[in-house]
Amino acid sequence: MKLSFLGAGNLPEAIINALVQKLNFKCEDIAIYDKNKEQYERYNINIIKAETLKEAVIHGKFIFLAAKPQNFPELLTWIKELKIDLNEKVFISVAAAISIDYIQEQISQNIAVIRTMPNTPVMIGEGMTAICKNEYVTESDFKVICDVFDNLGKTIILGEEQMNKIISVNGSSPAYIYLFAEAMIEGAVAQGFDREQIYDAVMQSLYGSVVMLRNSDKEPRELIKAVASPGGTTERALNSLDGDKFIDIIKKAMSECTVRADEITELYTASEE
Repeated sequence: MKLSFLGAGNLPEAIINALVQKLNFKCEDIAIYDKNKEQYERYNINIIKAETLKEAVIHGKFIFLAAKPQNFPELLTWIKELKIDLNEKVFISVAAAISIDYIQEQISQNIAVIRTMPNTPVMIGEGMTAICKNEYVTESDFKVICDVFDNLGKTIILGEEQMNKIISVNGSSPAYIYLFAEAMIEGAVAQGFDREQIYDAVMQSLYGSVVMLRNSDKEPRELIKAVASPGGTTERALNSLDGDKFIDIIKKAMSECTVRADEITELYTASEE
């Protein structure tokens, strides 16, 4: 199975490293292309570093569109101008808010397209990837890509109408969690702890809590009650969070994430009209 990645930034690097290290993919079966050849310097493995876009597109049956959303118009135009028969290719987008229809319209062929929304924890095999496909993707090819992402964490198969909304749940959410961790560290430092001294305590508390959430048959609210004794320290902290509308803040942030995703989709849809 040969794969090509068009775009050689952080996310392709994470996926490729996981493919090689966890799934034992052969380096010679993986090609990358980026117009900025300095990006190749981050890759210390002997994958194919294509000199041209055409070389990369011809190499792979499964072609990952790994450019940033704002670079998709240019990339898709270049692919169209190659005038290559793409009937046997499967394109996998890892870009937020770029629709399958837009990719097809820009390339001007009825091509097989899988749209995914992975998050950066794929680099440690603990990612969460949402995935959907169009009618030109065979079940066997879809299974190949689902298996790839299953081995990089977990997947959820959705209808495309849900793909913008899922960004707030899995695509962007690691940043919320990192921000929460940073807030806990700053809170500890404000109380006199040294940052390096307290870092592991914060990380282990977060990790242990996630493991309990994952392995418990209890809902989050039930686990909260198990920590918060009436009149105790945790209850005081939770009352403070409730007073500051903590849940509403998170819900609003997720809503804003989806609004921006819809704006990006509309932007690129409008550019085609």
